[in-house]
Amino acid sequence: MANAPEPPWSRRQLACHECDLVLGDAVAPPGNKLECPRCSATLHRNPRGSVNHTAALSLTGLLLFFPSLSLPLLSFSILAFGAENTLLNGVRALFAEGYLWMAALVLFCSVLAPLGKFLLLGFISLGCHWRVLDRPVTWAVRWYVHLKEWGMLDVYMLGLLVALIKMSDLGKMQVESGLYSFVAMMVVSNLTTLSFDQQAVWSRMERRKNQDASQESSMPPGGQRV
Repeated sequence: MANAPEPPWSRRQLACHECDLVLGDAVAPPGNKLECPRCSATLHRNPRGSVNHTAALSLTGLLLFFPSLSLPLLSFSILAFGAENTLLNGVRALFAEGYLWMAALVLFCSVLAPLGKFLLLGFISLGCHWRVLDRPVTWAVRWYVHLKEWGMLDVYMLGLLVALIKMSDLGKMQVESGLYSFVAMMVVSNLTTLSFDQQAVWSRMERRKNQDASQESSMPPGGQRV
């Protein structure tokens, strides 16, 4: 008896985000991209070496995170009064003034979310090479999808620029070494987001599962996997 044709809804499909054309779900070859045949929108871009680049950029971001957190960003002096501003000084000031929700939001968006993003992407990029970490990597990808929108280093940087411009007329404003680390961390964070290809991680894990399934099916009955 001939096999029944596979129904179209049993295959994964992808809708174009521009024109809603329904297409077969596919992953672009490394170094290439997939385009919609109707509107030429980019459906998937697979940078060559995406996993390795994401791992390297995540580790670089972690190395830049701690100097950005501890070193002063700006120093302000007027007459005999002087103060240095670090990444956590603003959060402490908001807590001291009683703005608890605002302080918690600034702490999460400017400190915890970027740190969690670097940790998750580093774990995903390194852990997807091992079969035993497939389930934790799956959880980490899901957490990253929810967390990536909360990292707002560029908004914090915009606030620093506004303070640097508006308060420079009131006193002496000086850029400190922490600001350079913060700018470098912000650039690395954006590059990490661009280099990370979620589809490449899923495809790597799916290929590994298919290889395991083919090896198990080719084993003789009662055989053991070496």
